[in-house]
Amino acid sequence: MRIQLDTIAYTNHLRHISPGQKLLFGLGMLAFVLLSHTPAHVVVFVWMSVWIVGYAKVPVRIYMSLIGAIGVFLALSLPPIMVEISRHSPAEPTIFHFVAGTWYIYVSVKGVKAAGILLLRSLSSVSCLYFILLTIPFTEMLAVLRRIGIPEILTDLLLVMYRFVFVFLETIGQLWTAQQARGGGQGFTGKMRDAGRLVTRLFTRTLQRYQQLSVGLAARGFEGELRVISHVPVSVSKRYATEAIIGFMLLVTFEWWTGR
Repeated sequence: MRIQLDTIAYTNHLRHISPGQKLLFGLGMLAFVLLSHTPAHVVVFVWMSVWIVGYAKVPVRIYMSLIGAIGVFLALSLPPIMVEISRHSPAEPTIFHFVAGTWYIYVSVKGVKAAGILLLRSLSSVSCLYFILLTIPFTEMLAVLRRIGIPEILTDLLLVMYRFVFVFLETIGQLWTAQQARGGGQGFTGKMRDAGRLVTRLFTRTLQRYQQLSVGLAARGFEGELRVISHVPVSVSKRYATEAIIGFMLLVTFEWWTGR
């Protein structure tokens, strides 16, 4: 999935558009989601999906896989919001309730509504972040952040962290495959023992990769700034800018109409 994400960011059909324009649009929509109500969240999710799948031509299968992964995470976090436990009988309408001794365990209509609002807000926010992640290469995103005044030390740290996340995942995969090839992971005790060995070796491998990166940077004359040059010409698209502005104004109108 890592390789696909990087590949999509460099090959999507919005690649020729200025990263600053796409970043401004994505962050603007994210801010709108944080300030708007639930009906607008649904519209934003659909609209951003159109930009990602329709305009950027991101494969539907990959986009749905990414949304599904976030959906599973959200589904696991919703039960604590919906389920309530109390010594007193519920004073509000419930969908389900169960009495265990002197305790009342129930799912209220209010709790389900709160969980639904959180789910829709999260999915619409994630769609905005996916638009940024899938249409803007990370190095170009950092270049935009530098132009608007973000300190270079911070953008360099973000670049190194971004690189090491993938190194970390790649190393985990290699170590896990090696353990499975040697017959590891038999039984619960064996899995726990293998997990401990995995963490120990992962720490060692990560330090080695860090030292290799430091030596490589020093050999290339690193002077405190990581410079990445892009050879792909980009420009501001008037057509997409006009569509984004008109769509945003319609969203604000829709939010005003539904939020009255």
